[in-house]
Amino acid sequence: MSDVLPQARPDLTGFAPYRTQQMAADVRLQANEWADPNPAARYLSDDELEALLLNRYPTAARDLLDALARRYGVGPDQIVVGNGSNEVLLYTFLLFGGHGRKTLLFQPTYSMHARLTQTAGGSVIDELVGLPYSLPAERALAAVERHRPEIVVICSPNNPSGTLVGEDVILSVARAVPRSLVLVDEAYADFAGFTVVPRIAEHPNLVVTKTFSKARAAAGLRLGILLAHPKVADMYRGVQLPYNLSSITAAVGAKIARDDAAIRGRVERNRTERERVHAALRRVSSIEAFPSETNFILFRLRAGTTEEVHARFLRESVLLRDLSSWPGCAGCLRVSIGTPDENDRFIAALRSVFGAAVAA
Repeated sequence: MSDVLPQARPDLTGFAPYRTQQMAADVRLQANEWADPNPAARYLSDDELEALLLNRYPTAARDLLDALARRYGVGPDQIVVGNGSNEVLLYTFLLFGGHGRKTLLFQPTYSMHARLTQTAGGSVIDELVGLPYSLPAERALAAVERHRPEIVVICSPNNPSGTLVGEDVILSVARAVPRSLVLVDEAYADFAGFTVVPRIAEHPNLVVTKTFSKARAAAGLRLGILLAHPKVADMYRGVQLPYNLSSITAAVGAKIARDDAAIRGRVERNRTERERVHAALRRVSSIEAFPSETNFILFRLRAGTTEEVHARFLRESVLLRDLSSWPGCAGCLRVSIGTPDENDRFIAALRSVFGAAVAA
């Protein structure tokens, strides 16, 4: 058998798969998921399941689109759905990026934005904001003017910092570069009560992505959406994969999209649990815990290494995310907000991990 292999693009050769850390642990607080179980059986009756015919290609998901249109105050023609928000993000970098075109990122931020830019053949420009993460309009506009990118990405609230980037910053950028696309990743926006979706009508270069994986407690459903001006949304549909959303995903997603009461309940419980976890982290003198508007908290070690601290938590059967390799995140770990019992386990583990550095 020949050991000669086909040659991939040089810039993608050796690309490591994207993975959150998946070590075995009783308490899994590494992936920013909603921790309470949310079974699919909660949404579809036996009769509804019988009506979903798997031998036929999916239809246009009109029920889902109508529910989302009512939820966000837009027309169904302004919505693009995908197999997770990463799919609609990939369409963004294929359409508006590619060879010879630049994407501006404000680091640290969601790592898939850079990966997908490179996958689509474009080049990444990193503007290092650092920690604590603060992006005023003047800083954002100066970077845009300096680099003149075809795509500007703003994650608000930002991952991994948990920080909100204000509407004034986003709209200033959108006005400054009307021929460039301004992508606003609002994966965690429900937790912050924030959105710029109503401003799309006056800024056609603004697109917003959202996900069902966080406050909608449906990471396993793999459903993401993009909201855009109708003419821009048509561009996305031109490159969209056919039948990219399964019939089951569309049916369950339509039910979840109408359940605003569940989101309100999760947002409120997340707020109280996040405050409790943040207070416990602040009692540890050997770390710096950053404020958060999301369902996770980023903290930075003042001493020791992330590898050893991560391992100590794992010995307590608590799994966190080591983010020390992300730009601007040296010495940082991130903890998701779990169930009250899981958060109790994390808080108890702090004393075992940090010992005398935890205040009484």
